[in-house]
Amino acid sequence: MTKRFFLTFFLFVCTLYANNQKVSAIKIHGNNRIENQTILSYLPIKNGDTADIDALDQCLKVLFDTGYFHDVKVHRKDSVIFIEVEENPIINKIAYEGNEKIKDADFKKEIQLRPREVLSYAKIQAAQQRILEIYRRLGRFSAKVDPKIIRLAENRVDLVFEIEEGPTTFIRKINFVGNKNFKGTRLEKVLQSKVWHWYRFFVNDDLYDPDRFLNDQQEIKKFYNDNGYPDMRLISSIAELSPDKTAYFLTFTIDEGRKYNFGSVKIISDIKSINVNSLQECVSFEKGDEYNAALIDKTIKKLTEELGTLGYAFINIEPEVKKNAEIGVADIEFSIKEGPRVYIDTIEIKGNDRTRDYVIRREIKIHEGDAYNSKKIKDAEQALKDLGYFKEVHVQPEEGSTIDKAKINVDLEEQRTGELNVGLGYSTLEGPFTTLGIQERNFRGTGQTVHSNATLSKISTGLELGIREPALLDRDLEGSAKVFANQSKRSKSHKERIFGSGLGLDYALSEMWWQSLNYNIRSEKVFGFNSDASSIIRNQSHNALLSSVGQTIYFGKLNSRRDPTKGFVLSYSTEFAGVGGTVKYLQHVWAAKFYYPLFSDEVVLKVMGETGMMQRIGKPIRVVDSFHMGYDSFRGFDFQGVGPRDKKTGDPLNGTRMWRNVVEIKFPSGLPDDWKINASVFHELGALWKPGERDRDTQDSQSMRASAGGGVLWTSPFGPIGMSYSFPYRRQKYDVARRFQLQFSNIF
Repeated sequence: MTKRFFLTFFLFVCTLYANNQKVSAIKIHGNNRIENQTILSYLPIKNGDTADIDALDQCLKVLFDTGYFHDVKVHRKDSVIFIEVEENPIINKIAYEGNEKIKDADFKKEIQLRPREVLSYAKIQAAQQRILEIYRRLGRFSAKVDPKIIRLAENRVDLVFEIEEGPTTFIRKINFVGNKNFKGTRLEKVLQSKVWHWYRFFVNDDLYDPDRFLNDQQEIKKFYNDNGYPDMRLISSIAELSPDKTAYFLTFTIDEGRKYNFGSVKIISDIKSINVNSLQECVSFEKGDEYNAALIDKTIKKLTEELGTLGYAFINIEPEVKKNAEIGVADIEFSIKEGPRVYIDTIEIKGNDRTRDYVIRREIKIHEGDAYNSKKIKDAEQALKDLGYFKEVHVQPEEGSTIDKAKINVDLEEQRTGELNVGLGYSTLEGPFTTLGIQERNFRGTGQTVHSNATLSKISTGLELGIREPALLDRDLEGSAKVFANQSKRSKSHKERIFGSGLGLDYALSEMWWQSLNYNIRSEKVFGFNSDASSIIRNQSHNALLSSVGQTIYFGKLNSRRDPTKGFVLSYSTEFAGVGGTVKYLQHVWAAKFYYPLFSDEVVLKVMGETGMMQRIGKPIRVVDSFHMGYDSFRGFDFQGVGPRDKKTGDPLNGTRMWRNVVEIKFPSGLPDDWKINASVFHELGALWKPGERDRDTQDSQSMRASAGGGVLWTSPFGPIGMSYSFPYRRQKYDVARRFQLQFSNIF
């Protein structure tokens, strides 16, 4: 017992002595490519340091973490530390086998490994997971990736990823549990994820995407909150993968809660100088309306805007919803409170490698030194997104140099803004046609749009070059300029050739008023007359120079400029030809458009009316300058199929007086939404009369023409295809009907 005690004590003393002994040398073995000095630079200990067991363990960990070594051994003998390493090999080549759906180049963009790099097993695993993630984005959740290492001479290796792509994993079914007031088909329309169908081969939203699935959950909650159910709870959301990994099944379990209507609405203010009674017009709903969270947000926005115009920059508006579940009524109280006084310190813009700073700053309606306004910051982010120059836009505030100042960070990621469009198409008017267009929406980073378009069809050829400046003279003025040339034979009696240019200026007068001004000058030549062409057309000026100024003033508001479903626009246009040149006339056009959703935003009533007149100044108004009507401007009739005609030749003479009215209802076709086919029924009325010049053989009538019909518009993967069939049930015997119209084009 005593001997064992003394032996243990002796070993402890020796170990303690060794641990406290200073390092006299560090010797490295096994390294071929990596220099000793490089390895020594990573070590936490140096000559002259004392090194205990923990220090040696740290050396081992640090060397492994470099990724240069496959194996590392560290031990000491007396005061000398020995390090033995086995270097990782160098990658000679990276290859992919079995991949048909994804190109090798796409993998190279995504993974971090490169030839001539040191091979790391951690990097191999990361690359393997990244490849699997790429396949999952394509809906191939059963894909397999097996990395193989082929060893070569001089400690080099070829790395081969053997891939089994597997079948595509589609969403086969979407289930809703607990939905009593809304059918599953209605809720499916809210989701971004869609169920697979055989005809959905040009989209990928029927592939399972975890991010899309998370967004779907938010969309369902928003839908219920906007349709009277603020107590709705999403109990669970499950995405189940089938055992064979070929299908996903999505299940949403819902507790709808009870339905609410709006009760009393009250606005209170902690700021005594604010007259809350004058703010009642900002409330976007009334007592008894169905509860809608979007209308509450809209009201807050209106209140913020109104108070901002009154000079209250530092306010917070907090809505309080008081629900009475017994009667299903929600009282709303908007509380206006004074917020902290914070001013904008600096606005820092990052990521705009191409777009110039001033182009970005003019979209930000808040500047250094202004009062902090969260709405203007959100508006700036949306305005930058609307430009279409950036893939990602983030406008975020952070604390500035002092507590009462805020710094605004604008982080951008630019995207391509150039477009090359080649189109092929067919219409019953033009026949087969082709188009070529080049457009750059952010020319040299200035925000200017430059474009060129060329068209070629059986009856016309055209070319246009143009430029648009969205902030002329650094003001809210949109300027444009263009040059154009066109030759057409839309009229059966003659050909027309036009060369010209134009200038335009657009600006807003207020939220609901805006105006456009324009100047055009063009040289016109009428030639190629048929032997039996109308004498009126043959005797009019064959060569003319038209110089005109014009304006259009608009009043109204639409919920969308591109595809409106609600709102109205009234307009009045004038054009005066005679600012020099050889052609003189004065033209007026009054127009109105109304859009109204009938049962939902998908069923829209459109009512359009216009009337116009042209006044002669000196010489008679030529046929080529007059109003014409037909085809797309009056369905059921041919191009220039309505209006005065030469009795002998049948040539259209057009007119200087016109009116037209259209009532149209657009609605879903009843086919699957994914087909993107909408239908419409329409009724058109109109008249065109009083040609600029007439003789005894002129046929003319103020009588109303009328047609009715229906059509479909298919937004196909190949481009929009429109068809309509009209019945012109009221017309003059000399009018030319065209009942069927077809037009499609493809851009690629």
